[in-house]
Amino acid sequence: MHPVFLVARRDYLAYVSAWGFWLSLLTAPLLMGAVIFAPLLLSRAEPPRVLAVVGERATDAALVRHAFETSARESAREEIEIYLRAAASGASPAALAAFDAESDLARAISAARDSVRASAPNAAAAFPTPMTRYLIANAPASDIEGVKPYLDGQDLPDGRTLYGALNIRRDAAGAPLIEYWSVNLQHDEPTVIARNALRLEMQREALAAQGLPPNEADKLSDLEPETAQFDPRQATGDTQVTSRQRAPFIASIVLAFVLWAVVFSAANMLLTSVIEEKSNKILDTLLTSVSPLQMLIGKLLGVAALSATLFAFWGALGGLGLSQAAAMMSESRMGDLAAAFLDPQLIAAFAVGFVAGYLMYGAVFLALGSLCESIQETQTLLGPVMFVLMMPMLLLGPAIDNPSAPLIVGASWIPTFTPFLILIRAPAGLSWGEIAGMGAVMGVSIIVILIIAARVFQAGVVNQLSATNLFGRKAKAE
Repeated sequence: MHPVFLVARRDYLAYVSAWGFWLSLLTAPLLMGAVIFAPLLLSRAEPPRVLAVVGERATDAALVRHAFETSARESAREEIEIYLRAAASGASPAALAAFDAESDLARAISAARDSVRASAPNAAAAFPTPMTRYLIANAPASDIEGVKPYLDGQDLPDGRTLYGALNIRRDAAGAPLIEYWSVNLQHDEPTVIARNALRLEMQREALAAQGLPPNEADKLSDLEPETAQFDPRQATGDTQVTSRQRAPFIASIVLAFVLWAVVFSAANMLLTSVIEEKSNKILDTLLTSVSPLQMLIGKLLGVAALSATLFAFWGALGGLGLSQAAAMMSESRMGDLAAAFLDPQLIAAFAVGFVAGYLMYGAVFLALGSLCESIQETQTLLGPVMFVLMMPMLLLGPAIDNPSAPLIVGASWIPTFTPFLILIRAPAGLSWGEIAGMGAVMGVSIIVILIIAARVFQAGVVNQLSATNLFGRKAKAE
Protein backbone atom coordinates (compact mmCIF):
# COMPACT_ATOMS: atom_id res chain seq x y z
CA MET A 1 0.00 0.00 0.00
CA HIS A 2 1.24 3.50 -0.82
CA PRO A 3 2.77 5.35 2.17
CA VAL A 4 0.27 8.21 1.77
CA PHE A 5 -2.65 5.84 2.31
CA LEU A 6 -0.88 4.15 5.20
CA VAL A 7 -0.59 7.51 6.96
CA ALA A 8 -4.20 8.36 6.08
CA ARG A 9 -5.44 5.00 7.38
CA ARG A 10 -3.44 5.39 10.59
CA ASP A 11 -4.89 8.84 11.31
CA TYR A 12 -8.41 7.82 10.33
CA LEU A 13 -8.44 4.74 12.58
CA ALA A 14 -6.92 6.72 15.43
CA TYR A 15 -9.87 9.13 15.39
CA VAL A 16 -12.55 6.54 14.67
CA SER A 17 -11.41 4.23 17.47
CA ALA A 18 -11.82 6.99 20.06
CA TRP A 19 -15.07 6.87 22.04
CA GLY A 20 -15.40 10.64 21.67
CA PHE A 21 -15.88 10.24 17.91
CA TRP A 22 -18.89 7.99 18.33
CA LEU A 23 -20.26 10.23 21.05
CA SER A 24 -20.07 13.28 18.79
CA LEU A 25 -21.44 11.27 15.85
CA LEU A 26 -24.57 10.31 17.75
CA THR A 27 -25.11 13.40 19.89
CA ALA A 28 -24.61 16.07 17.23
CA PRO A 29 -28.02 15.38 15.55
CA LEU A 30 -29.64 15.39 18.99
CA LEU A 31 -28.03 18.72 19.85
CA MET A 32 -29.06 20.16 16.49
CA GLY A 33 -32.62 19.02 17.06
CA ALA A 34 -32.56 20.52 20.53
CA VAL A 35 -31.37 23.86 19.15
CA ILE A 36 -34.17 23.86 16.57
CA PHE A 37 -37.05 22.59 18.68
CA ALA A 38 -36.09 23.71 22.18
CA PRO A 39 -37.45 27.25 21.76
CA LEU A 40 -40.78 25.82 20.59
CA LEU A 41 -40.94 23.32 23.43
CA LEU A 42 -39.96 25.95 25.99
CA SER A 43 -42.59 28.34 24.71
CA ARG A 44 -45.21 25.61 25.08
CA ALA A 45 -43.95 24.66 28.53
CA GLU A 46 -44.34 28.23 29.76
CA PRO A 47 -47.85 28.99 31.02
CA PRO A 48 -49.74 31.90 29.46
CA ARG A 49 -48.59 35.29 30.66
CA VAL A 50 -51.24 37.07 32.67
CA LEU A 51 -51.75 40.74 31.84
CA ALA A 52 -54.02 43.41 33.25
CA VAL A 53 -55.33 46.40 31.33
CA VAL A 54 -56.09 49.64 33.12
CA GLY A 55 -57.62 52.53 31.16
CA GLU A 56 -58.86 56.00 31.89
CA ARG A 57 -61.50 55.30 29.27
CA ALA A 58 -63.34 52.01 29.30
CA THR A 59 -63.40 52.02 25.49
CA ASP A 60 -59.59 52.17 25.30
CA ALA A 61 -59.19 49.23 27.68
CA ALA A 62 -61.81 47.27 25.74
CA LEU A 63 -60.00 47.89 22.45
CA VAL A 64 -56.72 46.63 23.87
CA ARG A 65 -58.31 43.52 25.37
CA HIS A 66 -59.98 42.80 22.04
CA ALA A 67 -56.61 43.17 20.27
CA PHE A 68 -55.06 40.48 22.48
CA GLU A 69 -58.02 38.18 21.87
CA THR A 70 -57.71 38.72 18.12
CA SER A 71 -53.96 38.06 18.21
CA ALA A 72 -54.48 34.79 20.11
CA ARG A 73 -57.19 33.72 17.69
CA GLU A 74 -55.08 34.44 14.60
CA SER A 75 -52.10 32.58 16.07
CA ALA A 76 -54.24 29.53 16.90
CA ARG A 77 -55.82 29.52 13.44
CA GLU A 78 -52.40 29.71 11.76
CA GLU A 79 -51.07 26.79 13.83
CA ILE A 80 -54.09 24.65 12.94
CA GLU A 81 -53.83 25.59 9.27
CA ILE A 82 -50.12 24.64 9.11
CA TYR A 83 -50.81 21.30 10.77
CA LEU A 84 -53.71 20.44 8.47
CA ARG A 85 -51.77 21.48 5.39
CA ALA A 86 -49.18 18.85 6.28
CA ALA A 87 -51.37 16.11 7.80
CA ALA A 88 -54.76 16.36 6.05
CA SER A 89 -55.01 19.08 3.44
CA GLY A 90 -58.40 17.86 2.28
CA ALA A 91 -59.90 18.43 5.72
CA SER A 92 -58.48 21.94 6.06
CA PRO A 93 -61.27 24.04 4.44
CA ALA A 94 -64.08 22.52 6.51
CA ALA A 95 -62.08 22.63 9.74
CA LEU A 96 -61.09 26.26 9.28
CA ALA A 97 -64.69 27.16 8.42
CA ALA A 98 -65.82 25.49 11.65
CA PHE A 99 -63.13 27.44 13.51
CA ASP A 100 -64.24 30.75 12.01
CA ALA A 101 -67.88 30.07 12.85
CA GLU A 102 -67.23 30.18 16.62
CA SER A 103 -66.53 33.46 18.40
CA ASP A 104 -65.00 31.89 21.52
CA LEU A 105 -61.43 30.64 20.98
CA ALA A 106 -61.78 27.43 23.01
CA ARG A 107 -64.99 26.51 21.20
CA ALA A 108 -63.40 27.38 17.84
CA ILE A 109 -60.49 24.99 18.46
CA SER A 110 -62.88 22.28 19.60
CA ALA A 111 -65.08 22.77 16.52
CA ALA A 112 -62.07 22.47 14.19
CA ARG A 113 -60.93 19.32 15.97
CA ASP A 114 -64.42 17.76 15.69
CA SER A 115 -64.49 18.57 11.98
CA VAL A 116 -61.13 16.86 11.43
CA ARG A 117 -62.21 13.88 13.53
CA ALA A 118 -65.23 13.42 11.27
CA SER A 119 -63.44 13.78 7.92
CA ALA A 120 -59.88 12.58 8.67
CA PRO A 121 -59.79 10.51 11.89
CA ASN A 122 -56.10 9.69 11.55
CA ALA A 123 -55.17 13.37 11.63
CA ALA A 124 -57.28 14.05 14.72
CA ALA A 125 -54.97 12.11 17.02
CA ALA A 126 -52.14 14.65 16.72
CA PHE A 127 -54.38 17.69 16.30
CA PRO A 128 -52.59 20.64 17.94
CA THR A 129 -53.82 22.38 21.06
CA PRO A 130 -52.75 26.00 20.47
CA MET A 131 -51.43 27.74 23.55
CA THR A 132 -52.54 31.28 24.34
CA ARG A 133 -49.50 33.47 24.87
CA TYR A 134 -51.35 36.09 26.94
CA LEU A 135 -54.36 35.93 29.23
CA ILE A 136 -56.11 39.18 30.10
CA ALA A 137 -57.16 39.19 33.76
CA ASN A 138 -59.46 41.63 35.50
CA ALA A 139 -57.38 44.47 36.87
CA PRO A 140 -57.04 44.12 40.68
CA ALA A 141 -57.31 47.91 41.05
CA SER A 142 -58.80 50.83 39.16
CA ASP A 143 -55.48 52.62 38.67
CA ILE A 144 -51.88 51.63 38.05
CA GLU A 145 -50.79 52.57 41.59
CA GLY A 146 -53.11 49.92 42.97
CA VAL A 147 -51.84 47.36 40.45
CA LYS A 148 -48.11 47.85 41.20
CA PRO A 149 -47.99 45.54 44.28
CA TYR A 150 -49.31 42.67 42.12
CA LEU A 151 -46.47 43.26 39.64
CA ASP A 152 -43.87 42.84 42.35
CA GLY A 153 -44.72 39.42 43.75
CA GLN A 154 -48.21 39.67 45.24
CA ASP A 155 -50.63 37.12 43.75
CA LEU A 156 -53.94 38.07 42.24
CA PRO A 157 -57.12 37.16 44.13
CA ASP A 158 -57.45 34.00 41.97
CA GLY A 159 -53.89 32.92 42.86
CA ARG A 160 -52.25 33.73 39.53
CA THR A 161 -49.13 35.86 39.12
CA LEU A 162 -49.44 39.08 37.16
CA TYR A 163 -46.81 39.25 34.40
CA GLY A 164 -47.43 42.84 33.33
CA ALA A 165 -49.96 45.64 33.14
CA LEU A 166 -50.91 48.10 30.43
CA ASN A 167 -51.98 51.53 31.62
CA ILE A 168 -53.86 53.40 28.88
CA ARG A 169 -54.34 57.07 29.59
CA ARG A 170 -54.87 60.26 27.62
CA ASP A 171 -52.60 63.29 27.39
CA ALA A 172 -53.72 66.93 27.49
CA ALA A 173 -54.53 66.86 23.77
CA GLY A 174 -56.60 63.71 24.14
CA ALA A 175 -54.14 61.36 22.42
CA PRO A 176 -53.72 57.93 24.01
CA LEU A 177 -50.54 57.11 25.92
CA ILE A 178 -49.55 53.49 26.51
CA GLU A 179 -47.55 52.63 29.61
CA TYR A 180 -46.36 49.07 30.03
CA TRP A 181 -45.46 48.04 33.57
CA SER A 182 -43.50 44.82 34.15
CA VAL A 183 -40.41 43.59 35.98
CA ASN A 184 -39.39 41.83 32.72
CA LEU A 185 -37.51 44.76 31.25
CA GLN A 186 -36.59 43.16 27.91
CA HIS A 187 -40.15 42.29 26.93
CA ASP A 188 -42.27 44.83 25.04
CA GLU A 189 -44.55 42.75 22.81
CA PRO A 190 -47.72 43.79 24.74
CA THR A 191 -46.87 47.42 23.94
CA VAL A 192 -46.75 46.62 20.22
CA ILE A 193 -50.14 44.88 20.30
CA ALA A 194 -51.73 47.75 22.23
CA ARG A 195 -50.19 50.39 19.95
CA ASN A 196 -51.58 48.71 16.83
CA ALA A 197 -55.02 48.55 18.41
CA LEU A 198 -55.10 52.20 19.41
CA ARG A 199 -53.69 53.47 16.13
CA LEU A 200 -57.00 52.68 14.42
CA GLU A 201 -58.91 54.36 17.24
CA MET A 202 -56.84 57.51 16.79
CA GLN A 203 -57.68 57.47 13.06
CA ARG A 204 -61.36 57.18 13.88
CA GLU A 205 -61.19 60.11 16.26
CA ALA A 206 -59.26 62.24 13.76
CA LEU A 207 -61.83 61.56 11.04
CA ALA A 208 -64.68 62.26 13.44
CA ALA A 209 -63.10 65.64 14.22
CA GLN A 210 -63.25 66.39 10.49
CA GLY A 211 -66.93 65.51 10.38
CA LEU A 212 -66.53 62.08 8.79
CA PRO A 213 -68.20 58.94 10.14
CA PRO A 214 -65.86 56.93 12.44
CA ASN A 215 -66.27 53.79 10.35
CA GLU A 216 -64.46 55.53 7.49
CA ALA A 217 -61.22 54.90 9.42
CA ASP A 218 -61.76 51.17 9.00
CA LYS A 219 -61.98 51.59 5.24
CA LEU A 220 -59.00 53.94 5.06
CA SER A 221 -56.81 51.60 7.12
CA ASP A 222 -57.33 48.90 4.50
CA LEU A 223 -56.11 51.18 1.71
CA GLU A 224 -52.56 50.24 0.82
CA PRO A 225 -50.80 49.45 -2.45
CA GLU A 226 -50.15 45.87 -3.38
CA THR A 227 -46.49 45.05 -3.83
CA ALA A 228 -44.79 42.26 -5.70
CA GLN A 229 -41.24 41.41 -6.68
CA PHE A 230 -40.38 39.75 -9.99
CA ASP A 231 -37.41 37.83 -11.36
CA PRO A 232 -36.70 38.52 -15.05
CA ARG A 233 -34.84 35.21 -15.38
CA GLN A 234 -37.98 33.17 -14.79
CA ALA A 235 -40.31 31.98 -17.53
CA THR A 236 -43.02 34.35 -18.69
CA GLY A 237 -46.16 34.08 -16.56
CA ASP A 238 -44.28 32.74 -13.51
CA THR A 239 -41.93 35.60 -12.70
CA GLN A 240 -43.20 36.71 -9.28
CA VAL A 241 -40.75 36.04 -6.46
CA THR A 242 -42.13 33.89 -3.65
CA SER A 243 -40.72 32.30 -0.52
CA ARG A 244 -39.67 29.34 -2.66
CA GLN A 245 -37.29 31.56 -4.64
CA ARG A 246 -35.95 33.26 -1.50
CA ALA A 247 -35.40 30.03 0.45
CA PRO A 248 -32.13 29.04 -1.34
CA PHE A 249 -30.49 32.28 -0.19
CA ILE A 250 -31.33 31.49 3.43
CA ALA A 251 -30.06 27.94 2.98
CA SER A 252 -26.81 29.21 1.44
CA ILE A 253 -26.17 31.47 4.44
CA VAL A 254 -26.67 28.58 6.86
CA LEU A 255 -24.41 26.29 4.81
CA ALA A 256 -21.71 28.98 4.59
CA PHE A 257 -21.53 29.20 8.39
CA VAL A 258 -21.60 25.40 8.67
CA LEU A 259 -18.77 25.20 6.13
CA TRP A 260 -16.68 27.73 8.06
CA ALA A 261 -17.18 25.86 11.33
CA VAL A 262 -16.36 22.46 9.80
CA VAL A 263 -13.27 23.66 7.93
CA PHE A 264 -11.92 25.40 11.02
CA SER A 265 -12.56 22.43 13.32
CA ALA A 266 -11.01 19.93 10.88
CA ALA A 267 -7.95 22.13 10.34
CA ASN A 268 -7.58 22.56 14.08
CA MET A 269 -7.60 18.76 14.48
CA LEU A 270 -4.66 18.57 12.08
CA LEU A 271 -2.79 21.26 13.98
CA THR A 272 -3.14 19.59 17.37
CA SER A 273 -2.33 16.18 15.89
CA VAL A 274 1.03 17.33 14.52
CA ILE A 275 2.00 19.11 17.74
CA GLU A 276 1.07 16.07 19.83
CA GLU A 277 3.03 13.69 17.61
CA LYS A 278 6.04 16.00 17.67
CA SER A 279 6.01 16.16 21.46
CA ASN A 280 5.68 12.36 21.70
CA LYS A 281 8.49 11.81 19.15
CA ILE A 282 6.13 9.78 16.96
CA LEU A 283 7.07 11.81 13.88
CA ASP A 284 10.69 10.67 14.31
CA THR A 285 9.65 7.12 13.51
CA LEU A 286 7.11 7.97 10.81
CA LEU A 287 9.49 10.17 8.83
CA THR A 288 11.94 7.30 8.49
CA SER A 289 9.41 5.59 6.20
CA VAL A 290 7.59 8.44 4.41
CA SER A 291 8.55 11.79 2.93
CA PRO A 292 7.26 15.07 4.38
CA LEU A 293 4.91 15.56 1.41
CA GLN A 294 3.53 12.05 1.81
CA MET A 295 3.08 12.64 5.52
CA LEU A 296 1.23 15.92 4.90
CA ILE A 297 -1.06 14.52 2.22
CA GLY A 298 -1.74 11.39 4.24
CA LYS A 299 -2.81 13.38 7.26
CA LEU A 300 -5.05 15.56 5.09
CA LEU A 301 -6.71 12.48 3.59
CA GLY A 302 -7.13 10.82 6.98
CA VAL A 303 -9.06 13.71 8.52
CA ALA A 304 -10.91 14.22 5.22
CA ALA A 305 -12.10 10.60 5.43
CA LEU A 306 -13.17 11.23 9.01
CA SER A 307 -15.18 14.30 7.93
CA ALA A 308 -16.69 12.29 5.07
CA THR A 309 -17.83 9.66 7.59
CA LEU A 310 -19.52 12.31 9.70
CA PHE A 311 -21.12 13.94 6.66
CA ALA A 312 -22.38 10.59 5.38
CA PHE A 313 -24.15 9.87 8.67
CA TRP A 314 -25.41 13.37 9.36
CA GLY A 315 -26.23 13.95 5.69
CA ALA A 316 -28.35 10.80 5.55
CA LEU A 317 -30.32 11.82 8.65
CA GLY A 318 -30.59 15.44 7.54
CA GLY A 319 -31.54 14.53 3.99
CA LEU A 320 -34.27 12.19 5.20
CA GLY A 321 -35.63 14.79 7.60
CA LEU A 322 -35.52 17.58 5.01
CA SER A 323 -37.19 15.37 2.39
CA GLN A 324 -40.01 14.57 4.79
CA ALA A 325 -40.37 18.23 5.77
CA ALA A 326 -40.38 19.35 2.13
CA ALA A 327 -43.09 16.81 1.31
CA MET A 328 -45.29 17.41 4.38
CA MET A 329 -45.05 21.21 4.33
CA SER A 330 -44.78 21.75 0.60
CA GLU A 331 -46.94 24.88 0.66
CA SER A 332 -45.30 26.57 3.63
CA ARG A 333 -42.13 28.58 4.11
CA MET A 334 -40.57 25.80 6.17
CA GLY A 335 -41.24 23.36 3.33
CA ASP A 336 -39.65 25.72 0.81
CA LEU A 337 -36.59 26.11 3.05
CA ALA A 338 -36.27 22.34 3.52
CA ALA A 339 -36.44 21.83 -0.25
CA ALA A 340 -33.79 24.53 -0.77
CA PHE A 341 -31.23 22.57 1.25
CA LEU A 342 -31.69 19.64 -1.15
CA ASP A 343 -30.97 21.71 -4.27
CA PRO A 344 -28.29 19.83 -6.32
CA GLN A 345 -26.44 23.02 -7.26
CA LEU A 346 -26.24 24.15 -3.64
CA ILE A 347 -25.06 20.71 -2.52
CA ALA A 348 -22.41 20.70 -5.28
CA ALA A 349 -21.23 24.18 -4.25
CA PHE A 350 -20.99 23.04 -0.62
CA ALA A 351 -19.02 19.92 -1.61
CA VAL A 352 -16.59 21.92 -3.77
CA GLY A 353 -16.25 24.54 -1.04
CA PHE A 354 -15.55 21.97 1.66
CA VAL A 355 -12.96 20.02 -0.30
CA ALA A 356 -11.11 23.14 -1.40
CA GLY A 357 -11.39 25.00 1.88
CA TYR A 358 -10.36 22.00 3.94
CA LEU A 359 -7.32 21.17 1.79
CA MET A 360 -6.12 24.79 1.68
CA TYR A 361 -6.57 25.65 5.33
CA GLY A 362 -5.70 22.13 6.49
CA ALA A 363 -2.34 22.30 4.70
CA VAL A 364 -1.64 25.72 6.23
CA PHE A 365 -2.48 24.49 9.74
CA LEU A 366 -0.28 21.42 9.26
CA ALA A 367 2.60 23.66 8.25
CA LEU A 368 2.02 25.84 11.32
CA GLY A 369 1.98 22.80 13.55
CA SER A 370 5.33 21.67 12.20
CA LEU A 371 6.89 24.98 13.26
CA CYS A 372 5.64 24.89 16.85
CA GLU A 373 6.49 22.78 19.86
CA SER A 374 3.32 23.44 21.88
CA ILE A 375 -0.23 24.72 21.59
CA GLN A 376 0.81 27.89 23.40
CA GLU A 377 3.43 28.59 20.76
CA THR A 378 0.89 28.30 17.96
CA GLN A 379 -1.17 31.15 19.39
CA THR A 380 1.42 33.64 18.14
CA LEU A 381 1.11 32.29 14.59
CA LEU A 382 -2.63 31.69 14.50
CA GLY A 383 -3.49 35.40 14.58
CA PRO A 384 -2.72 36.16 10.90
CA VAL A 385 -4.22 32.85 9.79
CA MET A 386 -7.45 33.48 11.70
CA PHE A 387 -7.62 36.94 10.17
CA VAL A 388 -7.46 35.40 6.69
CA LEU A 389 -10.03 32.78 7.69
CA MET A 390 -12.40 35.45 9.01
CA MET A 391 -12.20 37.74 5.97
CA PRO A 392 -14.61 35.67 3.82
CA MET A 393 -17.20 35.85 6.58
CA LEU A 394 -16.96 39.65 6.54
CA LEU A 395 -18.08 39.59 2.91
CA LEU A 396 -21.12 37.42 3.53
CA GLY A 397 -23.32 40.43 4.37
CA PRO A 398 -22.51 42.37 1.17
CA ALA A 399 -22.69 39.12 -0.83
CA ILE A 400 -26.21 38.42 0.41
CA ASP A 401 -27.30 41.98 -0.40
CA ASN A 402 -25.86 41.91 -3.93
CA PRO A 403 -24.27 38.64 -5.08
CA SER A 404 -23.49 40.16 -8.49
CA ALA A 405 -21.51 43.14 -7.17
CA PRO A 406 -18.08 43.42 -8.87
CA LEU A 407 -16.31 43.13 -5.51
CA ILE A 408 -18.13 39.90 -4.67
CA VAL A 409 -17.69 38.41 -8.15
CA GLY A 410 -13.99 39.24 -8.11
CA ALA A 411 -13.46 37.97 -4.54
CA SER A 412 -15.21 34.70 -5.35
CA TRP A 413 -12.31 33.86 -7.71
CA ILE A 414 -9.73 34.39 -4.95
CA PRO A 415 -9.07 30.88 -3.56
CA THR A 416 -9.25 31.87 0.12
CA PHE A 417 -12.70 33.42 -0.45
CA THR A 418 -14.08 30.99 -3.03
CA PRO A 419 -15.25 28.14 -0.76
CA PHE A 420 -17.62 30.46 1.10
CA LEU A 421 -18.70 32.96 -1.58
CA ILE A 422 -19.47 30.18 -4.06
CA LEU A 423 -22.24 29.11 -1.71
CA ILE A 424 -23.73 32.60 -1.48
CA ARG A 425 -23.57 33.15 -5.24
CA ALA A 426 -24.99 29.74 -6.18
CA PRO A 427 -28.69 30.67 -5.64
CA ALA A 428 -28.18 33.93 -7.58
CA GLY A 429 -27.71 32.08 -10.84
CA LEU A 430 -24.14 30.78 -10.69
CA SER A 431 -23.68 28.50 -13.68
CA TRP A 432 -22.16 25.04 -13.63
CA GLY A 433 -19.33 26.40 -15.80
CA GLU A 434 -18.45 29.03 -13.20
CA ILE A 435 -18.55 26.41 -10.44
CA ALA A 436 -16.21 24.22 -12.49
CA GLY A 437 -13.93 27.20 -13.21
CA MET A 438 -13.71 28.17 -9.56
CA GLY A 439 -13.07 24.53 -8.71
CA ALA A 440 -10.17 24.48 -11.20
CA VAL A 441 -8.66 27.67 -9.76
CA MET A 442 -8.91 26.24 -6.27
CA GLY A 443 -7.40 22.97 -7.49
CA VAL A 444 -4.31 24.75 -8.81
CA SER A 445 -4.09 26.80 -5.62
CA ILE A 446 -4.31 23.66 -3.51
CA ILE A 447 -1.39 22.09 -5.38
CA VAL A 448 0.73 25.21 -4.86
CA ILE A 449 -0.23 25.43 -1.17
CA LEU A 450 0.52 21.73 -0.64
CA ILE A 451 3.99 22.13 -2.16
CA ILE A 452 4.75 25.20 -0.04
CA ALA A 453 3.28 23.56 3.06
CA ALA A 454 5.37 20.44 2.47
CA ARG A 455 8.53 22.53 2.35
CA VAL A 456 7.56 24.37 5.52
CA PHE A 457 6.68 21.02 7.07
CA GLN A 458 10.10 19.70 6.13
CA ALA A 459 11.82 22.78 7.51
CA GLY A 460 9.82 22.62 10.69
CA VAL A 461 10.00 18.88 11.34
CA VAL A 462 12.80 17.20 9.41
CA ASN A 463 15.43 19.88 9.97
CA GLN A 464 14.40 20.20 13.57
CA LEU A 465 14.71 16.46 14.10
CA SER A 466 18.12 16.48 12.42
CA ALA A 467 19.27 19.27 14.72
CA THR A 468 17.94 17.37 17.73
CA ASN A 469 19.78 14.21 16.70
CA LEU A 470 22.99 16.18 16.08
CA PHE A 471 22.90 17.79 19.51
CA GLY A 472 22.04 14.45 21.04
CA ARG A 473 25.10 12.81 19.47
CA LYS A 474 27.35 15.64 20.63
CA ALA A 475 26.04 15.38 24.17
CA LYS A 476 26.55 11.64 24.15
CA ALA A 477 30.10 12.01 22.83
CA GLU A 478 30.94 14.47 25.57
